[in-house]
Amino acid sequence: MQINKKNIIVYVSSRNNYDMLEAEVLKNVILDGFEFINIDDCSEPKEIIKDKKICEKNNIVFLSNKSRGVQMATQTLIDFINGNRPSCKWIICFQHDNYPISKNFFSYISNLIEKRSLENFGIIGFNNLDYGSYTLLSYYKYMVGFKPLGMIGMLHLTNYQNKGGMWLCPRKQYRILKNPKWKKPFIVEFPMWASVGINVHNWNKYVKPSTNYQFHLWLPDVAMQLNEKNKPSLIIPSLYCFNHQKLKEKYGIPSNSATSAKQGNTHHFGKYSNFKYWKRRWGWEHENPRKTINLDRYKGTLIEKYFNHDFKKGPLKNFDI
Repeated sequence: MQINKKNIIVYVSSRNNYDMLEAEVLKNVILDGFEFINIDDCSEPKEIIKDKKICEKNNIVFLSNKSRGVQMATQTLIDFINGNRPSCKWIICFQHDNYPISKNFFSYISNLIEKRSLENFGIIGFNNLDYGSYTLLSYYKYMVGFKPLGMIGMLHLTNYQNKGGMWLCPRKQYRILKNPKWKKPFIVEFPMWASVGINVHNWNKYVKPSTNYQFHLWLPDVAMQLNEKNKPSLIIPSLYCFNHQKLKEKYGIPSNSATSAKQGNTHHFGKYSNFKYWKRRWGWEHENPRKTINLDRYKGTLIEKYFNHDFKKGPLKNFDI
């Protein structure tokens, strides 16, 4: 296996949660020599002082978000890479309560990059085992040697959906996931955003970030920009992460911080959703896409293909990588 530890940079975007950065992220994300960068997303002054000390102690690059929100934090990092880390091909983003548990996680991705297996993809996603009641058992199975399917992507436009979209996850009503095609690398509309990889070249070429998505919808919007250019999101089910939202409560952060933290609160990570902007940008209502989309606008793109695809037959496409 070829390992180029300069073709990947791992990062988190932090906002007033630096106790978690030091006690959880730096403990659980085993970097194996790959570089880690922290982007501060407009934290309070005392938290920024704390972060700089943590980063300095751990030899971590500290960057201040040029604007606000995870999209802009990602752009801040990519601007830094363009000027300072030209060998970096992919960035891997984790939330503070999510971390990889597969062995050789980054080395595996680095090898795929060196083999040029990922060049035509915009985003990569992973098999996320959640602390919630329906996948905690999956996490246990993983730990004792089984390879269960966790939360591995989201359906938004496809024929089969619940209101607001549907996670691909092993609840009883989704028995369709027993199809072995879901266990091979496949493309999906967008991955679960707790842990994703982003292609630096394709971001530079196709993505125009917005300050309108501070947290929720930041990644679906990026994925749609790439889908429109036929640069799909690839799920690699053999790579596992663990999403442990309950970790937040140890640090006084609501476990569902995306929706329960109030405006002005220290741990308010931004407006949960901006459906009005989504409709202006994409031309369909986020929670009712199939009845409001104008498919003529998206002819010949992955967006049209996802809309016309019935996932009961399996993924839109599998890949051998």
